[in-house]
Amino acid sequence: MNSTLSQDPKGYYAILGLAPGADLAAIKAAYRARAKKVHPDRNPTEAARLEFQRLVEAYRVLQDVLRRAEYDATGVHPLTEDGDDYPSSPFACSRCGKVTAQPRYVIFHRVKSYLVWARWSHDEGIFCRDCADVAAAKASTQTWAWGWWSPMGLVLTPLALFRNLFGGTKPRHQNARLLIRQARAFLDLEETDLARGLTEQAARFARLSVHKRQVTVLRQATQESSRRLRGRWAPWKGAVFAAQGLPLAALPVALGLLGFGLTRPWDQPVASSAGITVQAALVGDIRHVAVADLKLRQAPLEGAPVLTLLDRFTTVQILDSPDPEWAQVRTPSGVIGWVSRRGLYAGAGTRHKQDWCEANKGAKTEPGEVLMRRASGEHRLMIHNEGRFDAVVKLKTASGTTVLSYFIPAAYHLAVGSIPEGTYRMEFATGNGYSRGCGLFTKNMEAGLLPFTLTFRTLAATRTSSMMTLPEITLAPPGKDANGPQNLDIDRFVEDD
Repeated sequence: MNSTLSQDPKGYYAILGLAPGADLAAIKAAYRARAKKVHPDRNPTEAARLEFQRLVEAYRVLQDVLRRAEYDATGVHPLTEDGDDYPSSPFACSRCGKVTAQPRYVIFHRVKSYLVWARWSHDEGIFCRDCADVAAAKASTQTWAWGWWSPMGLVLTPLALFRNLFGGTKPRHQNARLLIRQARAFLDLEETDLARGLTEQAARFARLSVHKRQVTVLRQATQESSRRLRGRWAPWKGAVFAAQGLPLAALPVALGLLGFGLTRPWDQPVASSAGITVQAALVGDIRHVAVADLKLRQAPLEGAPVLTLLDRFTTVQILDSPDPEWAQVRTPSGVIGWVSRRGLYAGAGTRHKQDWCEANKGAKTEPGEVLMRRASGEHRLMIHNEGRFDAVVKLKTASGTTVLSYFIPAAYHLAVGSIPEGTYRMEFATGNGYSRGCGLFTKNMEAGLLPFTLTFRTLAATRTSSMMTLPEITLAPPGKDANGPQNLDIDRFVEDD
């Protein structure tokens, strides 16, 4: 607190090594540091014992907000915490130093984030209403600026802002003591109306029996006064309530707009009563195929020749849509034809494919599991996956037909078998979250092509499988080495024909 009335007549601040008016945090820190040096257990000298007693006496007064305020204002403090003695002058505001008719002990809250953790601190004191508004605005401004930048800060910052918005925290016990003693001080100065108003305010905080008894005594002493003291502490009466409240009111609106932009509800298909999702297709719109093997026809007729079959999630552009059942589209390869509009969903297929693949992962993939087999043989292969991602390895013919496909977890070394004779190129993909429904990884996926082919054949009819050479391959990130695995288009890797 920064009271200008403090003179430190008993040397309480001096024994702690502080200037008069130091705040509670500085008082606690100074007491702990000094107590370690002069505690009788560590320093048995008589001088240290006497200093420790003085240190404890000073701390008992200065760590209590009301005793500290009385000491700063009058140079004395009451003999008992809730006794019937009272100061000869009223309390002053701890910030401006002026005597206030309606003081409050208020705690304002601040949050400061440090990326991975957040610090919750306080600004407390005995305030007049104007100084309380300034302290609330300062604490909230600092919290808005520094409180959001950690996971814990995202939780603590709104709590601190809402508490400051509604006037901070006003502890009942301390405010009952404060108002009772302020009422006694004004009664001693024959300010009966003020004493009566403060008594009624104290009654709203009083919960302990000693405080209720003191309120009853003060009511009897001020019963001649019928004037009510107009309250100034309703949160909305403060000058900065709107300034603090408007950003908080705007916060859910901003979060809602952000969520609206991220979810893009205007890009979602509309479900019909038949359970099929349909949206009006306009010329130039981007759509994606929502069914497997959608037929691209030469004309908008059910019996028209089929140009090609479009895979699920293929992105197309609408060129013409004169009929409610048909739309003319252009495929990514440039082929133009007609498709049923009921097979097209809104937007490009990439995001929808990601969601669909995530939802259709299927059963957990086991180490060395054969994901696809079109032929069998007696040959084997050793595969080393030394990376930190899982991998899928495919043996493909020169025409691009997948013969075998294996799942190799991260940091696994597996010998796979039943490989038929032939020459194969080796394609592989790495990532996390393998989806059986899509045949790809849903996270961190990369695809590569080994720069050589493998040929498997039996050298002699008399040799057994145990006598055959066991080739080895090691999976490495594609594109890192000119002589190593080369980058491969993910769509090309997924193709098995």
